[in-house]
Amino acid sequence: MDFARALTFITEDPRWKEKVAIGTGVVLISSILAAILIGVLGFIILMGYSVRLMQNVRDGQQYPLPEWNDWGGDLTRGFKLFVVTLVWALPIILLVLPSAVGGVMADSDSGMLRTFGLFTLFSSYCLIIIYAIFITLMTPGFTIWFARDEQISSGLRFTEIVDWSRNHMGEVVLYTIAYIIASMLFSMIAGIVGLILCLVGLIVTVPLSTLVLYLYQYNLLGQIAHKDRTGEPYYRPVPVPVPAPAAPVAPPPAGPPTEPDQPAQPEE
Repeated sequence: MDFARALTFITEDPRWKEKVAIGTGVVLISSILAAILIGVLGFIILMGYSVRLMQNVRDGQQYPLPEWNDWGGDLTRGFKLFVVTLVWALPIILLVLPSAVGGVMADSDSGMLRTFGLFTLFSSYCLIIIYAIFITLMTPGFTIWFARDEQISSGLRFTEIVDWSRNHMGEVVLYTIAYIIASMLFSMIAGIVGLILCLVGLIVTVPLSTLVLYLYQYNLLGQIAHKDRTGEPYYRPVPVPVPAPAAPVAPPPAGPPTEPDQPAQPEE
């Protein structure tokens, strides 16, 4: 994976300013409307748009950043991917219930109930952490598998996806580390720039950093999918031209032999 090009590819697109401006607006409006849940639709659309980006990278397109011209399709594919993610995360949701019960029992006056509650709470948290790590490592797999045909069933092929993730564990771990570092770095930069611009800049920098993180994340996934399909990296190193060897200097042409200078004759 080329981690730097996964970010700089954005500005290589001839229409990157228009595309980034529209995407930033989508994130901004979605964040404002998130309080009434309507904004969730905007983030689902962004997920669908990002899937198209990943598919373009997977297919080897020169400018993979999509146009914002398929709102309905992005909403559909984003919702499907949301369902796939929700199904994979369902065990965590189920484990929250016993942890909540354990928390209530831990506040009981009964020593036995308190002990049992603490045990339940601790066990639930341990299982949640373990499964959270598992689903984090499975996310590239079920996202790439879903993007193959955009069918929910493709993203839920548990056995195949687990096997694929195991065979590509090195790339999965590198992707996860890069995503975590990028999310912290982008958030920090957005906050600093927003503060420099007297807080007003946060209206732009925070949505922009969110959009760029989505694009960075799904570009990396597209690189993994491209190599998985073709066996070759998406971003190939540019060969450095080797200078031609210098031509040997030709010896000067051989001329007629020169006679030695005759001594001057004395005058009579």
